[in-house]
Amino acid sequence: MNIARSTAALVGAFSLSASLAHGQATLFFEDAKNFKMTGPNESEYLGGSWSLRLTDGSIAFLPCWANFSPIFTGPSTIPPCQSGTTGLITQGDLDGDGVRDVGFYLSTTQPIPARQVEPFQTGLVELSAGPPSSLPRPLGGFNWIDTSVVAFYDLVNDPINGVGYEVTTYDSTRPYDAGALGLEKHRDEIVPGIYTFSFPVLGSDEVDRRNFYVNSTHREMVEAVAGPGGRDVESGGIDVGNDFRLTNDDRWHDGVMEFDPRILFDFSWVGFNAQTFVAGDRMFFSVRERDSDRIRFPPIPDPVPGNPHFPQLIGSSTLGIPSGYELGPDFFEPNLQYRVEIEFRRNLPSGNSVDVSSRIFQWDIDLIDTYEGFKRVSFPVGTSELLLDPGADYDGDGYTNLEEFGFQTEILDPASVPNPTPFLDAFTSQCILDVPKRPGVGSRLTYQVQYSIDLETWTTIEQGDPNWFIVFDNEELLSVLSRRPATINPCFLRVQFEQN
Repeated sequence: MNIARSTAALVGAFSLSASLAHGQATLFFEDAKNFKMTGPNESEYLGGSWSLRLTDGSIAFLPCWANFSPIFTGPSTIPPCQSGTTGLITQGDLDGDGVRDVGFYLSTTQPIPARQVEPFQTGLVELSAGPPSSLPRPLGGFNWIDTSVVAFYDLVNDPINGVGYEVTTYDSTRPYDAGALGLEKHRDEIVPGIYTFSFPVLGSDEVDRRNFYVNSTHREMVEAVAGPGGRDVESGGIDVGNDFRLTNDDRWHDGVMEFDPRILFDFSWVGFNAQTFVAGDRMFFSVRERDSDRIRFPPIPDPVPGNPHFPQLIGSSTLGIPSGYELGPDFFEPNLQYRVEIEFRRNLPSGNSVDVSSRIFQWDIDLIDTYEGFKRVSFPVGTSELLLDPGADYDGDGYTNLEEFGFQTEILDPASVPNPTPFLDAFTSQCILDVPKRPGVGSRLTYQVQYSIDLETWTTIEQGDPNWFIVFDNEELLSVLSRRPATINPCFLRVQFEQN
Protein backbone atom coordinates (compact mmCIF):
# COMPACT_ATOMS: atom_id res chain seq x y z
CA MET A 1 0.00 0.00 0.00
CA ASN A 2 1.15 3.53 -0.82
CA ILE A 3 -0.12 5.56 2.14
CA ALA A 4 -0.10 8.92 0.42
CA ARG A 5 -2.01 7.58 -2.56
CA SER A 6 -4.42 5.26 -0.75
CA THR A 7 -5.59 7.09 2.37
CA ALA A 8 -8.32 9.19 0.74
CA ALA A 9 -9.72 6.16 -1.07
CA LEU A 10 -9.75 4.14 2.12
CA VAL A 11 -11.59 6.83 4.05
CA GLY A 12 -14.33 6.74 1.39
CA ALA A 13 -14.35 2.96 1.27
CA PHE A 14 -15.00 2.62 5.00
CA SER A 15 -17.38 5.54 5.46
CA LEU A 16 -20.34 3.30 4.66
CA SER A 17 -19.40 0.38 6.87
CA ALA A 18 -18.40 2.70 9.71
CA SER A 19 -22.01 3.85 9.97
CA LEU A 20 -23.12 0.32 10.86
CA ALA A 21 -22.35 0.76 14.53
CA HIS A 22 -24.44 -2.25 15.51
CA GLY A 23 -21.97 -4.53 13.71
CA GLN A 24 -24.67 -6.37 11.77
CA ALA A 25 -23.63 -7.89 8.46
CA THR A 26 -25.19 -5.84 5.67
CA LEU A 27 -25.34 -6.43 1.92
CA PHE A 28 -25.50 -3.39 -0.37
CA PHE A 29 -27.15 -4.21 -3.73
CA GLU A 30 -26.70 -1.76 -6.62
CA ASP A 31 -28.19 -2.07 -10.08
CA ALA A 32 -26.65 0.90 -11.91
CA LYS A 33 -27.55 2.07 -15.42
CA ASN A 34 -26.32 5.18 -17.26
CA PHE A 35 -28.28 6.71 -20.13
CA LYS A 36 -27.83 9.59 -22.54
CA MET A 37 -30.97 11.20 -23.94
CA THR A 38 -30.70 12.07 -27.64
CA GLY A 39 -34.23 13.12 -28.54
CA PRO A 40 -37.82 13.34 -27.30
CA ASN A 41 -38.24 9.56 -27.43
CA GLU A 42 -34.68 8.32 -27.86
CA SER A 43 -31.88 7.34 -25.51
CA GLU A 44 -28.49 5.64 -25.62
CA TYR A 45 -27.28 3.15 -23.01
CA LEU A 46 -23.83 4.19 -21.79
CA GLY A 47 -23.17 1.07 -19.75
CA GLY A 48 -23.85 -0.05 -16.22
CA SER A 49 -23.09 -2.61 -13.57
CA TRP A 50 -24.45 -4.89 -10.88
CA SER A 51 -22.45 -4.29 -7.71
CA LEU A 52 -22.58 -6.03 -4.35
CA ARG A 53 -20.87 -5.15 -1.09
CA LEU A 54 -21.01 -7.20 2.08
CA THR A 55 -19.75 -5.53 5.24
CA ASP A 56 -19.62 -7.11 8.67
CA GLY A 57 -17.92 -4.96 11.28
CA SER A 58 -16.04 -1.77 10.61
CA ILE A 59 -12.75 -0.02 11.03
CA ALA A 60 -12.54 3.75 10.73
CA PHE A 61 -9.24 5.61 10.68
CA LEU A 62 -7.93 9.13 10.33
CA PRO A 63 -6.31 10.26 7.06
CA CYS A 64 -2.82 10.47 8.54
CA TRP A 65 0.41 8.50 8.77
CA ALA A 66 2.51 7.33 11.69
CA ASN A 67 6.10 8.54 11.94
CA PHE A 68 7.28 5.04 12.70
CA SER A 69 5.29 3.23 10.02
CA PRO A 70 7.60 0.65 8.41
CA ILE A 71 6.09 1.23 4.94
CA PHE A 72 6.36 5.00 4.78
CA THR A 73 9.78 6.22 3.65
CA GLY A 74 9.32 9.48 1.74
CA PRO A 75 7.66 12.88 2.19
CA SER A 76 3.87 13.04 2.19
CA THR A 77 1.14 15.67 2.02
CA ILE A 78 -0.86 13.64 4.56
CA PRO A 79 -0.36 15.03 8.10
CA PRO A 80 0.96 12.86 10.94
CA CYS A 81 -1.53 11.33 13.34
CA GLN A 82 -2.16 13.82 16.13
CA SER A 83 -3.90 11.23 18.28
CA GLY A 84 -1.16 8.64 17.94
CA THR A 85 -1.13 5.30 16.21
CA THR A 86 -3.64 2.91 17.72
CA GLY A 87 -3.92 0.06 15.20
CA LEU A 88 -1.82 -2.39 13.22
CA ILE A 89 -2.99 -4.51 10.29
CA THR A 90 -1.94 -8.10 10.94
CA GLN A 91 -3.84 -9.79 8.09
CA GLY A 92 -5.61 -8.78 4.88
CA ASP A 93 -5.61 -6.31 2.01
CA LEU A 94 -7.11 -3.09 3.33
CA ASP A 95 -7.41 -1.22 0.00
CA GLY A 96 -8.07 -4.13 -2.37
CA ASP A 97 -5.00 -3.50 -4.54
CA GLY A 98 -3.90 -7.14 -4.41
CA VAL A 99 -1.02 -6.44 -2.02
CA ARG A 100 -1.20 -7.63 1.59
CA ASP A 101 -1.09 -4.72 4.02
CA VAL A 102 0.36 -6.61 6.97
CA GLY A 103 2.43 -4.19 9.06
CA PHE A 104 0.44 -1.10 8.11
CA TYR A 105 0.00 1.17 11.15
CA LEU A 106 -3.03 3.40 11.44
CA SER A 107 -4.85 5.71 13.80
CA THR A 108 -8.33 4.33 14.37
CA THR A 109 -11.26 4.62 16.70
CA GLN A 110 -12.73 1.56 18.40
CA PRO A 111 -13.14 -1.13 15.70
CA ILE A 112 -16.35 -3.14 15.46
CA PRO A 113 -15.65 -6.83 14.84
CA ALA A 114 -17.46 -9.07 12.37
CA ARG A 115 -20.29 -10.96 14.04
CA GLN A 116 -21.81 -13.14 11.36
CA VAL A 117 -19.63 -13.55 8.24
CA GLU A 118 -16.18 -15.15 8.12
CA PRO A 119 -13.50 -13.00 6.39
CA PHE A 120 -11.12 -14.24 3.68
CA GLN A 121 -13.59 -16.81 2.29
CA THR A 122 -15.00 -15.25 -0.91
CA GLY A 123 -14.91 -18.63 -2.62
CA LEU A 124 -17.77 -19.76 -0.40
CA VAL A 125 -20.13 -16.93 -1.39
CA GLU A 126 -23.07 -17.96 -3.57
CA LEU A 127 -26.27 -16.63 -5.04
CA SER A 128 -28.59 -19.29 -3.65
CA ALA A 129 -31.83 -18.07 -5.23
CA GLY A 130 -33.15 -15.23 -7.34
CA PRO A 131 -36.06 -14.19 -9.57
CA PRO A 132 -36.34 -15.83 -13.01
CA SER A 133 -33.84 -14.17 -15.35
CA SER A 134 -30.98 -15.01 -17.70
CA LEU A 135 -28.42 -14.53 -14.93
CA PRO A 136 -26.12 -17.60 -14.98
CA ARG A 137 -26.97 -20.17 -12.27
CA PRO A 138 -25.56 -21.32 -9.96
CA LEU A 139 -23.68 -18.11 -9.41
CA GLY A 140 -20.83 -18.60 -6.94
CA GLY A 141 -17.91 -16.42 -5.96
CA PHE A 142 -17.75 -14.28 -9.08
CA ASN A 143 -15.33 -11.34 -9.30
CA TRP A 144 -15.21 -10.93 -5.53
CA ILE A 145 -12.58 -8.59 -4.11
CA ASP A 146 -11.71 -9.38 -0.51
CA THR A 147 -10.73 -6.31 1.53
CA SER A 148 -11.27 -8.03 4.87
CA VAL A 149 -8.65 -7.30 7.51
CA VAL A 150 -7.56 -8.22 10.99
CA ALA A 151 -6.60 -5.09 12.94
CA PHE A 152 -4.63 -5.24 16.20
CA TYR A 153 -5.98 -2.64 18.65
CA ASP A 154 -5.00 -0.69 20.92
CA LEU A 155 -1.28 -0.02 20.47
CA VAL A 156 -1.23 3.25 22.40
CA ASN A 157 -3.15 2.40 25.56
CA ASP A 158 -2.47 -1.33 25.82
CA PRO A 159 0.18 -2.50 23.35
CA ILE A 160 0.64 -5.85 25.11
CA ASN A 161 -2.96 -6.92 25.66
CA GLY A 162 -4.37 -5.52 22.43
CA VAL A 163 -7.07 -7.44 20.58
CA GLY A 164 -7.17 -8.52 16.95
CA TYR A 165 -10.45 -7.45 15.34
CA GLU A 166 -11.72 -9.31 12.27
CA VAL A 167 -13.58 -7.06 9.84
CA THR A 168 -15.24 -8.67 6.80
CA THR A 169 -15.65 -6.74 3.54
CA TYR A 170 -16.48 -8.40 0.21
CA ASP A 171 -17.06 -6.53 -3.08
CA SER A 172 -18.24 -7.80 -6.45
CA THR A 173 -19.06 -6.02 -9.71
CA ARG A 174 -20.61 -7.43 -12.88
CA PRO A 175 -20.18 -4.82 -15.68
CA TYR A 176 -22.40 -4.33 -18.71
CA ASP A 177 -21.14 -2.82 -21.96
CA ALA A 178 -22.61 0.28 -23.58
CA GLY A 179 -25.00 -0.13 -26.48
CA ALA A 180 -28.20 -1.99 -27.25
CA LEU A 181 -26.75 -5.47 -26.68
CA GLY A 182 -25.29 -4.50 -23.31
CA LEU A 183 -28.61 -2.96 -22.23
CA GLU A 184 -30.54 -6.05 -23.31
CA LYS A 185 -28.18 -8.30 -21.36
CA HIS A 186 -28.37 -6.04 -18.28
CA ARG A 187 -32.16 -5.94 -18.33
CA ASP A 188 -32.44 -9.69 -18.92
CA GLU A 189 -30.10 -10.60 -16.06
CA ILE A 190 -30.91 -8.10 -13.29
CA VAL A 191 -34.66 -7.95 -12.75
CA PRO A 192 -36.87 -6.90 -9.82
CA GLY A 193 -37.36 -9.55 -7.17
CA ILE A 194 -35.73 -11.18 -4.13
CA TYR A 195 -32.11 -12.35 -4.36
CA THR A 196 -30.82 -14.75 -1.68
CA PHE A 197 -27.07 -14.87 -1.03
CA SER A 198 -25.21 -17.25 1.25
CA PHE A 199 -22.01 -16.26 3.05
CA PRO A 200 -19.78 -18.39 5.29
CA VAL A 201 -20.76 -18.12 8.94
CA LEU A 202 -18.09 -16.73 11.24
CA GLY A 203 -15.79 -19.61 12.19
CA SER A 204 -16.62 -21.79 9.19
CA ASP A 205 -14.39 -22.77 6.28
CA GLU A 206 -14.43 -25.11 3.28
CA VAL A 207 -14.29 -28.17 5.54
CA ASP A 208 -16.77 -27.01 8.17
CA ARG A 209 -19.14 -24.97 6.03
CA ARG A 210 -22.10 -23.17 7.57
CA ASN A 211 -24.10 -20.52 5.75
CA PHE A 212 -25.36 -17.07 6.68
CA TYR A 213 -28.22 -16.09 4.32
CA VAL A 214 -29.10 -12.57 3.23
CA ASN A 215 -32.25 -11.74 1.26
CA SER A 216 -31.98 -8.64 -0.92
CA THR A 217 -35.19 -7.14 -2.32
CA HIS A 218 -34.68 -5.26 -5.59
CA ARG A 219 -37.63 -3.04 -6.55
CA GLU A 220 -38.55 -1.76 -9.97
CA MET A 221 -36.40 1.17 -11.08
CA VAL A 222 -37.16 3.98 -13.49
CA GLU A 223 -35.73 3.33 -16.98
CA ALA A 224 -34.97 5.56 -19.94
CA VAL A 225 -37.52 5.74 -22.74
CA ALA A 226 -38.19 3.49 -24.64
CA GLY A 227 -38.44 1.21 -21.63
CA PRO A 228 -37.70 -2.48 -21.17
CA GLY A 229 -40.20 -3.39 -23.87
CA GLY A 230 -38.21 -1.49 -26.46
CA ARG A 231 -41.28 0.36 -27.70
CA ASP A 232 -41.51 4.07 -28.34
CA VAL A 233 -43.97 6.51 -26.82
CA GLU A 234 -46.47 6.26 -29.67
CA SER A 235 -46.61 2.46 -29.69
CA GLY A 236 -49.19 2.18 -26.93
CA GLY A 237 -47.69 -1.19 -25.98
CA ILE A 238 -46.16 -0.11 -22.67
CA ASP A 239 -46.95 2.42 -19.95
CA VAL A 240 -44.26 5.02 -20.59
CA GLY A 241 -45.22 6.86 -17.41
CA ASN A 242 -42.50 4.80 -15.71
CA ASP A 243 -39.87 5.68 -18.30
CA PHE A 244 -37.71 8.78 -17.95
CA ARG A 245 -38.34 11.13 -20.87
CA LEU A 246 -37.60 14.80 -21.38
CA THR A 247 -40.66 16.70 -22.56
CA ASN A 248 -38.92 19.79 -24.03
CA ASP A 249 -39.66 18.31 -27.45
CA ASP A 250 -39.14 21.51 -29.44
CA ARG A 251 -35.60 22.06 -28.13
CA TRP A 252 -33.90 19.10 -29.79
CA HIS A 253 -31.57 19.49 -32.76
CA ASP A 254 -29.27 16.69 -33.96
CA GLY A 255 -29.34 14.95 -30.59
CA VAL A 256 -28.64 18.11 -28.57
CA MET A 257 -30.92 20.53 -26.71
CA GLU A 258 -30.60 24.23 -27.53
CA PHE A 259 -31.20 27.07 -25.05
CA ASP A 260 -30.35 30.76 -24.84
CA PRO A 261 -28.80 31.21 -21.36
CA ARG A 262 -29.83 34.88 -21.19
CA ILE A 263 -33.48 33.81 -21.01
CA LEU A 264 -35.04 31.84 -18.19
CA PHE A 265 -35.23 28.23 -19.36
CA ASP A 266 -36.29 24.95 -17.85
CA PHE A 267 -36.02 21.20 -18.30
CA SER A 268 -39.11 19.08 -17.78
CA TRP A 269 -39.47 15.32 -17.62
CA VAL A 270 -41.75 12.42 -16.78
CA GLY A 271 -41.01 8.99 -15.33
CA PHE A 272 -40.71 9.66 -11.62
CA ASN A 273 -43.88 8.96 -9.70
CA ALA A 274 -45.13 7.16 -6.59
CA GLN A 275 -44.33 3.83 -8.23
CA THR A 276 -40.73 4.60 -9.18
CA PHE A 277 -39.80 7.10 -6.43
CA VAL A 278 -40.07 5.59 -2.95
CA ALA A 279 -39.03 6.60 0.56
CA GLY A 280 -35.26 6.96 0.78
CA ASP A 281 -34.85 7.80 -2.91
CA ARG A 282 -32.94 10.97 -3.81
CA MET A 283 -32.46 12.93 -7.03
CA PHE A 284 -29.56 15.25 -7.87
CA PHE A 285 -29.17 17.87 -10.63
CA SER A 286 -25.98 19.26 -12.18
CA VAL A 287 -24.63 20.94 -15.32
CA ARG A 288 -21.18 19.66 -16.28
CA GLU A 289 -18.39 20.21 -18.76
CA ARG A 290 -18.68 17.61 -21.48
CA ASP A 291 -15.02 16.60 -21.54
CA SER A 292 -13.86 16.93 -17.95
CA ASP A 293 -17.16 16.11 -16.16
CA ARG A 294 -16.47 19.10 -13.90
CA ILE A 295 -19.63 20.52 -12.35
CA ARG A 296 -20.40 24.08 -13.47
CA PHE A 297 -23.83 24.35 -11.82
CA PRO A 298 -24.81 24.59 -9.03
CA PRO A 299 -21.97 26.97 -8.11
CA ILE A 300 -21.68 25.64 -4.55
CA PRO A 301 -18.10 24.90 -3.44
CA ASP A 302 -17.32 21.42 -2.23
CA PRO A 303 -14.91 21.30 0.74
CA VAL A 304 -13.16 18.22 -0.67
CA PRO A 305 -10.06 19.31 -2.66
CA GLY A 306 -10.04 18.28 -6.29
CA ASN A 307 -13.84 18.08 -6.53
CA PRO A 308 -14.89 21.72 -6.47
CA HIS A 309 -18.66 21.32 -6.63
CA PHE A 310 -21.52 19.05 -5.55
CA PRO A 311 -24.65 18.27 -7.58
CA GLN A 312 -27.81 19.77 -6.12
CA LEU A 313 -30.29 17.63 -4.22
CA ILE A 314 -33.67 18.36 -5.82
CA GLY A 315 -35.81 15.34 -4.90
CA SER A 316 -36.38 13.32 -1.74
CA SER A 317 -39.14 12.21 0.61
CA THR A 318 -38.91 15.69 2.15
CA LEU A 319 -38.53 17.77 -1.02
CA GLY A 320 -41.03 15.74 -3.06
CA ILE A 321 -40.80 14.25 -6.55
CA PRO A 322 -39.58 16.84 -9.07
CA SER A 323 -40.87 16.91 -12.64
CA GLY A 324 -38.38 19.49 -13.90
CA TYR A 325 -35.77 22.07 -13.08
CA GLU A 326 -35.72 25.77 -13.97
CA LEU A 327 -32.55 27.77 -14.55
CA GLY A 328 -32.67 31.53 -14.29
CA PRO A 329 -30.98 33.79 -16.85
CA ASP A 330 -27.29 34.70 -16.96
CA PHE A 331 -25.78 31.69 -15.20
CA PHE A 332 -23.99 30.96 -18.50
CA GLU A 333 -23.04 32.72 -21.74
CA PRO A 334 -24.01 31.88 -25.33
CA ASN A 335 -21.84 29.73 -27.58
CA LEU A 336 -20.91 27.19 -24.89
CA GLN A 337 -21.60 23.46 -24.73
CA TYR A 338 -22.40 21.49 -21.58
CA ARG A 339 -24.01 18.29 -20.36
CA VAL A 340 -26.94 18.12 -17.94
CA GLU A 341 -27.12 15.20 -15.53
CA ILE A 342 -29.86 13.77 -13.34
CA GLU A 343 -28.56 11.28 -10.79
CA PHE A 344 -31.16 9.09 -9.10
CA ARG A 345 -30.10 7.10 -6.03
CA ARG A 346 -32.12 4.58 -4.04
CA ASN A 347 -31.58 3.75 -0.36
CA LEU A 348 -34.13 1.08 0.52
CA PRO A 349 -33.28 -1.20 3.47
CA SER A 350 -34.81 -4.66 3.86
CA GLY A 351 -33.55 -6.92 6.64
CA ASN A 352 -29.79 -7.35 6.28
CA SER A 353 -29.76 -5.75 2.83
CA VAL A 354 -29.99 -2.26 1.37
CA ASP A 355 -30.97 -1.62 -2.26
CA VAL A 356 -28.73 1.28 -3.33
CA SER A 357 -29.48 1.04 -7.05
CA SER A 358 -28.89 4.11 -9.22
CA ARG A 359 -29.70 5.67 -12.56
CA ILE A 360 -27.95 8.47 -14.41
CA PHE A 361 -29.79 10.34 -17.16
CA GLN A 362 -27.76 12.89 -19.08
CA TRP A 363 -28.16 15.00 -22.19
CA ASP A 364 -26.05 17.55 -24.07
CA ILE A 365 -27.04 21.19 -24.34
CA ASP A 366 -25.80 23.92 -26.67
CA LEU A 367 -26.13 27.41 -25.21
CA ILE A 368 -26.98 29.47 -28.24
CA ASP A 369 -27.34 33.12 -29.24
CA THR A 370 -30.92 34.04 -30.21
CA TYR A 371 -32.48 37.36 -31.09
CA GLU A 372 -34.75 37.10 -28.03
CA GLY A 373 -31.77 36.81 -25.73
CA PHE A 374 -29.80 39.43 -27.66
CA LYS A 375 -32.52 42.07 -27.41
CA ARG A 376 -32.77 41.51 -23.64
CA VAL A 377 -29.23 42.83 -23.11
CA SER A 378 -28.62 45.03 -26.17
CA PHE A 379 -31.33 47.69 -26.16
CA PRO A 380 -31.74 50.59 -23.72
CA VAL A 381 -34.00 49.99 -20.75
CA GLY A 382 -37.53 51.12 -21.49
CA THR A 383 -37.38 50.55 -25.26
CA SER A 384 -40.89 49.96 -26.58
CA GLU A 385 -41.94 46.50 -27.69
CA LEU A 386 -42.66 47.96 -31.12
CA LEU A 387 -38.99 48.92 -31.61
CA LEU A 388 -37.81 45.60 -30.14
CA ASP A 389 -39.67 43.59 -32.76
CA PRO A 390 -37.29 41.66 -35.04
CA GLY A 391 -38.95 43.25 -38.06
CA ALA A 392 -38.51 46.80 -36.72
CA ASP A 393 -35.61 49.10 -37.67
CA TYR A 394 -34.45 50.58 -34.35
CA ASP A 395 -31.64 52.77 -35.71
CA GLY A 396 -33.39 53.74 -38.95
CA ASP A 397 -30.61 52.58 -41.30
CA GLY A 398 -32.91 50.60 -43.59
CA TYR A 399 -32.15 47.19 -42.12
CA THR A 400 -34.37 45.33 -39.67
CA ASN A 401 -33.23 44.42 -36.18
CA LEU A 402 -33.11 40.74 -37.17
CA GLU A 403 -31.00 41.50 -40.24
CA GLU A 404 -28.50 43.47 -38.18
CA PHE A 405 -28.43 40.65 -35.66
CA GLY A 406 -27.69 38.14 -38.42
CA PHE A 407 -25.14 40.36 -40.17
CA GLN A 408 -23.49 41.21 -36.80
CA THR A 409 -23.64 44.99 -37.26
CA GLU A 410 -24.26 47.53 -34.48
CA ILE A 411 -27.99 47.51 -34.00
CA LEU A 412 -28.03 50.90 -32.21
CA ASP A 413 -25.75 52.72 -34.69
CA PRO A 414 -27.28 54.00 -37.97
CA ALA A 415 -23.76 54.32 -39.43
CA SER A 416 -23.18 50.58 -38.98
CA VAL A 417 -24.85 49.14 -42.07
CA PRO A 418 -24.75 45.56 -43.38
CA ASN A 419 -22.98 45.24 -46.72
CA PRO A 420 -23.41 41.77 -48.24
CA THR A 421 -21.59 42.41 -51.51
CA PRO A 422 -21.11 39.77 -54.23
CA PHE A 423 -17.91 39.75 -56.30
CA LEU A 424 -16.83 38.28 -59.63
CA ASP A 425 -14.36 35.46 -60.11
CA ALA A 426 -11.44 37.01 -62.04
CA PHE A 427 -11.17 34.09 -64.48
CA THR A 428 -14.74 32.88 -65.00
CA SER A 429 -16.75 36.05 -64.26
CA GLN A 430 -19.03 33.90 -62.12
CA CYS A 431 -20.74 35.66 -59.23
CA ILE A 432 -19.75 34.74 -55.66
CA LEU A 433 -21.35 35.79 -52.38
CA ASP A 434 -19.93 34.85 -48.96
CA VAL A 435 -22.13 35.45 -45.92
CA PRO A 436 -20.35 35.01 -42.57
CA LYS A 437 -22.74 33.62 -39.95
CA ARG A 438 -23.21 34.85 -36.42
CA PRO A 439 -21.46 32.40 -34.03
CA GLY A 440 -23.50 30.17 -31.79
CA VAL A 441 -26.98 30.63 -33.27
CA GLY A 442 -27.49 26.87 -33.59
CA SER A 443 -30.57 25.90 -35.57
CA ARG A 444 -32.65 28.86 -34.34
CA LEU A 445 -31.59 31.26 -37.10
CA THR A 446 -31.60 30.23 -40.76
CA TYR A 447 -29.56 32.08 -43.41
CA GLN A 448 -30.86 32.01 -46.98
CA VAL A 449 -29.62 33.68 -50.18
CA GLN A 450 -32.16 34.64 -52.84
CA TYR A 451 -31.54 35.66 -56.44
CA SER A 452 -33.55 37.53 -59.06
CA ILE A 453 -33.43 38.18 -62.77
CA ASP A 454 -35.64 41.26 -62.77
CA LEU A 455 -35.39 42.50 -59.12
CA GLU A 456 -39.07 41.71 -58.70
CA THR A 457 -39.30 37.93 -58.45
CA TRP A 458 -36.94 36.32 -55.90
CA THR A 459 -35.99 32.65 -55.65
CA THR A 460 -34.30 31.02 -52.65
CA ILE A 461 -31.12 29.16 -53.61
CA GLU A 462 -31.30 25.51 -52.64
CA GLN A 463 -29.21 22.46 -53.47
CA GLY A 464 -29.75 21.56 -57.13
CA ASP A 465 -30.79 25.05 -58.21
CA PRO A 466 -30.32 25.37 -62.01
CA ASN A 467 -28.68 28.78 -61.76
CA TRP A 468 -26.63 28.70 -58.53
CA PHE A 469 -24.37 26.39 -56.51
CA ILE A 470 -24.30 26.29 -52.71
CA VAL A 471 -20.55 26.00 -52.12
CA PHE A 472 -20.58 26.08 -48.30
CA ASP A 473 -23.36 26.05 -45.76
CA ASN A 474 -21.97 25.31 -42.31
CA GLU A 475 -21.97 26.94 -38.87
CA GLU A 476 -19.56 29.66 -40.00
CA LEU A 477 -20.30 30.49 -43.63
CA LEU A 478 -22.95 30.42 -46.36
CA SER A 479 -21.33 30.75 -49.79
CA VAL A 480 -23.04 30.66 -53.20
CA LEU A 481 -21.65 30.64 -56.76
CA SER A 482 -23.47 31.32 -60.03
CA ARG A 483 -23.38 28.56 -62.64
CA ARG A 484 -22.84 31.04 -65.50
CA PRO A 485 -20.94 34.32 -65.99
CA ALA A 486 -22.53 37.49 -64.65
CA THR A 487 -23.26 38.63 -68.21
CA ILE A 488 -25.73 35.77 -68.47
CA ASN A 489 -26.66 35.26 -64.82
CA PRO A 490 -26.75 38.72 -63.13
CA CYS A 491 -25.60 39.11 -59.50
CA PHE A 492 -28.94 40.25 -58.12
CA LEU A 493 -28.75 38.72 -54.63
CA ARG A 494 -30.18 39.36 -51.17
CA VAL A 495 -29.91 37.60 -47.78
CA GLN A 496 -32.96 36.54 -45.81
CA PHE A 497 -33.17 35.46 -42.15
CA GLU A 498 -35.74 33.21 -40.53
CA GLN A 499 -36.15 32.48 -36.82
CA ASN A 500 -36.96 28.88 -35.96
